[in-house]
Amino acid sequence: MTEYLPLIVGLGAPILVVIGGLVSWFFKSRKEELQAIEERALERRIETYNQILHPIIVLFSSGASQKEKDKASAQITTVEYLKAAFNLIAIGSDEMVNSYNNMMQSFYKNEAETAPELTLKKFAAVILSIRKDVYNKNTKLKDWDMLKFMITDIEKFTNE
Repeated sequence: MTEYLPLIVGLGAPILVVIGGLVSWFFKSRKEELQAIEERALERRIETYNQILHPIIVLFSSGASQKEKDKASAQITTVEYLKAAFNLIAIGSDEMVNSYNNMMQSFYKNEAETAPELTLKKFAAVILSIRKDVYNKNTKLKDWDMLKFMITDIEKFTNE
């Protein structure tokens, strides 16, 4: 038996190296595959969020003409927009889905006419949810921080 020990050790070491290499290769390729899937999902989420946000941004824009706002309002009722909304529901985070649903319910109830600050806050929550979902889950920003760049008198709404 002792005469076979050098042979076993001599053959066993390369076999273990090959097995170790194969296992490492398998895990590395699996990790790369999962990263590629996550990158594609991220691109799809960003595309979906852009489709969802575009008409809403136009509606909130003070620089948009009434014709552009009417077109954006009509776009929200199209099949393409509804498909984007279904994508959002399917691939968005729970927080994103909830904030989007809250904002849309605000639109359906015409709260923009009666409580514009509430509608703006819900829109800000959607943007913050997108930020968390796509870029920075641990952001320290608050919902109103998402709109400070576009509202000159935001203090009226935020009580700051």
